[in-house]
Amino acid sequence: MERVFAAISGDFETYGAVEKEGEVLFDRVHSLAEVSENRSRYAPKEFLIRRNENVLYLEEQQRKAVFGIKSCDLKGFYLMDRQILNRDPFYTERRNKTLFVNYVCNTPCEGGFCSSFGGPVLDEFDIQVLREGNDYHIMASDKYDKYFNGCRNDDGSYFTDFKRKFNTEMPPLKVDGLESRIKWNSPIWKEFASRCISCGACNYSCPTCYCFDLYDDGDERKREWDSCVLSGFTSSSAGNIRNGLDERLRQRFYHKFVYFKKSKDEFLCTGCNRCVEDCPVGIDIKEVITHDYSNE
Repeated sequence: MERVFAAISGDFETYGAVEKEGEVLFDRVHSLAEVSENRSRYAPKEFLIRRNENVLYLEEQQRKAVFGIKSCDLKGFYLMDRQILNRDPFYTERRNKTLFVNYVCNTPCEGGFCSSFGGPVLDEFDIQVLREGNDYHIMASDKYDKYFNGCRNDDGSYFTDFKRKFNTEMPPLKVDGLESRIKWNSPIWKEFASRCISCGACNYSCPTCYCFDLYDDGDERKREWDSCVLSGFTSSSAGNIRNGLDERLRQRFYHKFVYFKKSKDEFLCTGCNRCVEDCPVGIDIKEVITHDYSNE
């Protein structure tokens, strides 16, 4: 793996998950030993979508390789691809010039439910790494297979067996048909609204949220991350079509589990559980999935 890292670093600027002052974040790295196998607190979507940027100018991007991204975060990028790749030039430029090396979690994380949405071993990837002690099991797409010349090949059964074992430790939630079970007038939205403080943390920490606000700032036109639970979201000169917090919360979950599923045949969630971890009032997205709507 050190040899592979050296070969990749000859073609890309190398970044990775690193531990600083007790927190995992992403920064420049120059060796494999610097890369942490722990999950970062925040989804590393800033590699593709900046928090704030001027959209009147598209600067050329350097090729980057990002080591240590978790499968739940990489799955988020593939979901965003279905909506904005080749439509958003800023996202597309960065996406096409970024290699992601995702590290598969060896054991289920507390609260996580990635197995419900196809994780932690992914079907779509650049280079996928599963470490067992000093052994590295690798799956590489055809585009990056060249970095593994000379490595021993196997039939991929290790990943299949691992995923089967992982799913017994993290049984998938019942998500099939959720887009039909969920109810528009469910009291769960008002119950959530009675607690929500509209901080937006759930959107900002989510690896699949890509909504933004657009405004002029001097001679620049800025876009920055926005949150569907904020009162100004979707407001216009005619007012806001979702004045109630319960309506905005419903929009958040309907986008993830109904609208995106019906338009792209995917749920807009990867089971990372960050929105739950960051919510100061304990709203849990898993309650939307497991809630019994049949008696309402």
